[in-house]
Amino acid sequence: MARFTTSIWATGQVQPRRQRDGLYTEAGTAHPAKMWPHIARAMIKHYSSPGEIVLDPMCGIGTVLVEAIRIGRGALGLDCEREWVDLARANVACARKAYPGVAGKVFCADATELHQALTERQVSLPVDLVVTSPPYGPVVHGRVATARETGGKIVRRANRYATGKPHPGQLARGSSLQRMQRGLESVFTGCHTALRVGGHLVITARPYTDKGVLVDFPALVIAAAEAAGFVYTDRRAALLARWDGEVLHPHVTFFHPAYVRRSIAAGRRAFVRAHEDVLVFRRPA
Repeated sequence: MARFTTSIWATGQVQPRRQRDGLYTEAGTAHPAKMWPHIARAMIKHYSSPGEIVLDPMCGIGTVLVEAIRIGRGALGLDCEREWVDLARANVACARKAYPGVAGKVFCADATELHQALTERQVSLPVDLVVTSPPYGPVVHGRVATARETGGKIVRRANRYATGKPHPGQLARGSSLQRMQRGLESVFTGCHTALRVGGHLVITARPYTDKGVLVDFPALVIAAAEAAGFVYTDRRAALLARWDGEVLHPHVTFFHPAYVRRSIAAGRRAFVRAHEDVLVFRRPA
């Protein structure tokens, strides 16, 4: 009997900060675009089996790696920013302690040179699944320091992909869509080489607004993955909201509703995010 699978995943029933348990260090809150653990877990469960190896070439603080270890998959991650690699290693160490016997490694490397990075480190290939969430340009998320904390104005913090000077390979550096697409094509080409035939590349993405212009980031990701040789097979929606059976209740940052209200008042189309696109690709023979 065929297993029924829905195109909508209820991954927002619990607030994202409550999805992070003792396997995540508190310092990881400094990353501006952490993947939600329940989204990472859903992707890994749907497209891999226990004992297989999951790769995240842009792993940030290692959410995909922790959730892979939690459900019995080996985990391999890379990131070009040393500060996130250090946090990812700490998170992976916590996960491996809680779930002994499951492998997990994190390297500091540029994902646009993925094949070279894995070869130099003598990583055993191929992997069985690639799961990632590419960084992108200007963002409205981050954390808030209140007027009570600062003694003055409300200040946005933890809203950059690097706390210092970004790595030259950081894809979110600048806002050139051409540079972003070229970078993603390089990353996905490396993923194509590292992934077993028939294996899946699964990516989370969503549209964003840059200087008042809506950018169809999922379409850019699809074009880059197809250019790298992948076949686009499926699209799902991972909820960023709690569903009570009738109404969606989005979990939003402090700044996002205010940004949406200002945009609407200025005559621009805007909405509160309620889901993340999950784009699924397969490596053909």
